[in-house]
Amino acid sequence: MPSTTAAPTAPAQAPDGLGLLKSGLRGSRTPATRIAGWSVLEAAPALVSGWATATALDQGFLAGRPGTGLAWLALLGVLYLVRAVAERAMFPHLADIVEPLRDHLVRRLVEATLAGAAERDLAVDSAGVSRLTRQVESVRGLVGTLLRTARPLVVTLLAAIAGLVTLNPVAAVLVLPPLLVALAVFPLSLRAVMRRRREVILAEERVSVEIGAVLGASRDVAALGAQEHAAGVAGEAAREYMAANVAVARLGVLRVLIVFLGGHVPLLALLVAGSQLVGDGGITAGELVGAVTYVTGYLVPALQSLTGSVGEYWAQLSTTLTRLAAATAPERVPESAGIEVLDGTGLEVDRLTFGYGPHAEPVLRDLSLTIPPGDHLAVVGASGIGKSTLAALLAGLRTPDEGGVRIGGVPVGEIGLRVRSETIAFVPQEAYVFAGTVRENLCYLNPAAGDADLASAARALGATELVERLGGYDAEIDDPATQLSSGERQLLVLVRVHLSPAGVVILDEATCHLDPVAEARAEAAFAARPGTLVVVAHRLASAYRARRVLLLDGSRADLGTHAELLAGNRKYADLVGHWSPTGQEL
Repeated sequence: MPSTTAAPTAPAQAPDGLGLLKSGLRGSRTPATRIAGWSVLEAAPALVSGWATATALDQGFLAGRPGTGLAWLALLGVLYLVRAVAERAMFPHLADIVEPLRDHLVRRLVEATLAGAAERDLAVDSAGVSRLTRQVESVRGLVGTLLRTARPLVVTLLAAIAGLVTLNPVAAVLVLPPLLVALAVFPLSLRAVMRRRREVILAEERVSVEIGAVLGASRDVAALGAQEHAAGVAGEAAREYMAANVAVARLGVLRVLIVFLGGHVPLLALLVAGSQLVGDGGITAGELVGAVTYVTGYLVPALQSLTGSVGEYWAQLSTTLTRLAAATAPERVPESAGIEVLDGTGLEVDRLTFGYGPHAEPVLRDLSLTIPPGDHLAVVGASGIGKSTLAALLAGLRTPDEGGVRIGGVPVGEIGLRVRSETIAFVPQEAYVFAGTVRENLCYLNPAAGDADLASAARALGATELVERLGGYDAEIDDPATQLSSGERQLLVLVRVHLSPAGVVILDEATCHLDPVAEARAEAAFAARPGTLVVVAHRLASAYRARRVLLLDGSRADLGTHAELLAGNRKYADLVGHWSPTGQEL
């Protein structure tokens, strides 16, 4: 993961479930076209079966020509073989649709979960894990299943109706009215199923959250003797989940009614009126059997599958997508969006106010200051006073309640994503070193950097010995968590940012795992580097090295040089008075 973080532009409204599905299916036109072509061949038996049966009877067996009858039935058998070949040929194209969809959903959901945790400083979201591990895989499986089942069913249904209409219009009049009514009622029944399915999804998430909370606090639960209460909370969530599933099962009666209306009523009409129609010459015996073949062989099975498994699959898919859509991040704004040219790297903070929640006391209130290009500012203050919050606001990672931040005269939120990522390097306490070579890690923000650039940056940050210990720039880092200490990871990230083109560097206690000597060397390297430097101080020595110091003290903030604040601000003088040569942590 990169150690610079570019804030997303103002988020668009979260898409609905159908919109999320459409966005995940973009780029699937080619495999969808190929599937449509194979579907035509797949529908051939449904289209021809009634015709072949009627002709085999009227012109073959009933006419005393069994050879002709067998030939028509053999033709139908060949068409079934063609259908089998078409079904097999479609599987690679189905994979070309389903797998990219899964990747799209995972990417969107991970972005939203991480962004939500970073924005609200949350711990791991157990419901988010459930969405990622269960619901995304559920969507992947359901879409694949629907493409394998609903698609051929719809094609078969249309082909059978077309074959019946062309075979004998009188038979079609008996079959189509109740069938069309059943097909019209079917979507209405799905709405009820989808509502119940949504309740199942919500109940499932609650079970995950409640059980995760109980397990995570198991020691506290045991220490307080609250096992019975904890079991009751988890048990209540489980009972709600069971009740929601039972409610879905009870809706199965609608399936029986729809199949009876659309399939069995037309069949009964054909059987009752058949003898009269054959006697009046409105239909031949073969055509009557052919019409019955369409109904029993294709229409009834199609209705049973649509109202049964396919309807269930679609209800599950719709409710799961709706839930995922509410949890996923809006799609990223194209990198070309926003202002692409900045006039300098100075920062202007204008009446900045921010609080964590609409009713919370603001952490920062009416803060205004100017950080000119090339400035070196240290931000100091007590723990929890708002230093990291200010750093995130300067980088555009948080949106202020009032006021704003400008870089080069442009509001941070209006800067194009590409330009912002190239202009601002925000380095948090967590040092993100990923598996790969040392070179890939160091050049992540500047792929064009050569060996001379790498050596210069490593030398400036004091990382040369670390690079040599790892085996050089082309050495592999397989597991950063075990191969590198926290301080070594921070050092590599600092080299990465030093190599970047960013004109504004914000270090949010990014040297907290370095010793005071290494920290001083790192800050000196960034101070000598062209651009603007803002340091959220971990040790007060950072303030001594800065050109100016911003002291945050609750509702007020004082700005000046180290000497000015030492002489004019008692709280700052008290902080300095407690400082020792080894570095006083703030």
